Amino acid sequence: MPFATPAPAKTIALVTGASSGIGREFARQIDLLQQVDELWLVARGEEGLRQVAAGLTTAARVLAADLASEEGLDVVRAALAEEQPRVRYLVNAAGFGKFGDWRTISNADASAMVDLNCRAVVAVTRAALPRMERGSRIVQVASAAAFAPLPHLNVYAASKAFVLRYTRALRWELHGTGIVATALCPTWVDTGFEAVARQSGGGRDVNHLIGAQQARTVVSRALCASRAHLAVACASPQVALLRLVGKVVPSCVTMAGWELLRRV
Repeated sequence: MPFATPAPAKTIALVTGASSGIGREFARQIDLLQQVDELWLVARGEEGLRQVAAGLTTAARVLAADLASEEGLDVVRAALAEEQPRVRYLVNAAGFGKFGDWRTISNADASAMVDLNCRAVVAVTRAALPRMERGSRIVQVASAAAFAPLPHLNVYAASKAFVLRYTRALRWELHGTGIVATALCPTWVDTGFEAVARQSGGGRDVNHLIGAQQARTVVSRALCASRAHLAVACASPQVALLRLVGKVVPSCVTMAGWELLRRV
């Protein structure tokens, strides 16, 4: 009897934080590329994920999971182990921030920011990497906040600095594999970030989000930067300038400038 030919592994895009904001926009734009068999959408809210999935032409799998918890991370790990897909795109867009200082941001929120913005990024990336191959792409959503310490946004800014440094080091380790890792560093983006950030005792410590961009523009530029094999995607000229300032201006000066800006 002839041996049956095993079915080829499906090719997927794995997007965290896919129920809203930047993650949702990544799902939509990757869907338009028609380069994967299935989109795996990950976030806490199942209903929001199903609404996103309903608007896609590519088949979608909904994974409702709180990535700030080990149980949520296990949902993603188990799905990858069971299906053993080829991961063409990995987008880590899950994350949140809070405005305030060390007194006004709760211990629970500070810990959750570290868990979701840092630990989950590493865990999901490590789970996906064995399923990636030449031509696969990783986009880690960091922030322009990664370029300098930011009082009254201290844990969030520090967590995004972690994402930036982690992605750049990982990119070096992946040299020669054909897998591209890019850190996306936008300034403010017009999503639900602000509403969540203000839900703290210091919610008014940052008065206005000056120069907010549209998620559609940020994601489009991020995908272009990934195709160009760039290490860091600066989604606007302003971000490129902030990146340069962070390299050459002492942190005490940038923090003083931020103190003025956040009060405007």
